[in-house]
Amino acid sequence: MSAGNLKATNGDTTMNCDQIKPGIRVRTTKLRDTKGFLVKHQHLACRKAGVSGTVRGYVAGHGGDVWWVKHDDSEDVGAYSYTELEAAEK
Repeated sequence: MSAGNLKATNGDTTMNCDQIKPGIRVRTTKLRDTKGFLVKHQHLACRKAGVSGTVRGYVAGHGGDVWWVKHDDSEDVGAYSYTELEAAEK
């Protein structure tokens, strides 16, 4: 993904929700509030800022779209908002 496909938000380089698709590589950024996420605790407990991973899918309408990211450094699959994801370096 080139820099032209990224959206700057408050100085951060985050992705537009339309750019995130299952199978793309991402890095998590500053974590935000998960109030309203209606997912199993295990997917919230493993959330980490600065981890690289692969988007596995999403569920719409759970306090906002929830994106499933399989972490590279473990078997964890965290639940993230699109505002917490940026394109990973290749």
